[in-house]
Amino acid sequence: MAQPTSREGLIDYAKRQLGFPVLEINVADEQFQDLLDDAIQIYQERHYDGIARMYLKYKITQDDIDRGQARGGDSTLGITTTTTTSTVGLSTTFNIEENNNYIQMPPSVIGVNQIFKVRSDTVYDGLFNIRYQLFLNDLYAFGSIDLLQYAMVQTKLEDITFLLNPDVRYRFNIRQDRLYIDVDWAQINKDDYFVIDCFRILDPDDFTKVYNS
Repeated sequence: MAQPTSREGLIDYAKRQLGFPVLEINVADEQFQDLLDDAIQIYQERHYDGIARMYLKYKITQDDIDRGQARGGDSTLGITTTTTTSTVGLSTTFNIEENNNYIQMPPSVIGVNQIFKVRSDTVYDGLFNIRYQLFLNDLYAFGSIDLLQYAMVQTKLEDITFLLNPDVRYRFNIRQDRLYIDVDWAQINKDDYFVIDCFRILDPDDFTKVYNS
């Protein structure tokens, strides 16, 4: 049973499937390389086993905050301006400003599920938080508190956390490699972290079983 573990091995396997060496295969090596690149790309982008779910951590810099807070107008910091012209009787020019509130993602990332914001503004943060107090005062002995009441309290705390620290809104396109983060950057602190739940392609040079898929 053929189990290729390299580019050359997979190309040789493809040639044998086409009839080589009994038949002469009139295909240049460059054509084989191009077809193999196309096949690997389709496998990585369309097949579940061609990717792996990852959690990438990004440390926020002051430059990120400055670009995210950019307002345009007289300042060009963190702003990209696109100029368009319309001519209907009179020539009119329009300047469209776009905020550069993005972080550059590795080319291997092909999808983003969500972003977790790691910072201290929820009811669960800190050593002596509300959850700690509940366990300290009420759950020191199992059965000392009604589990239904405890579940209801936890639900209320989750609602408070959602209101104080809502999910991060974002935009991502695989062809740009840019992760736009639409948050109030005035509330973001330098050296805070974003934890990015994403999908990353498997590099066949590191994981040779990709050639046998």
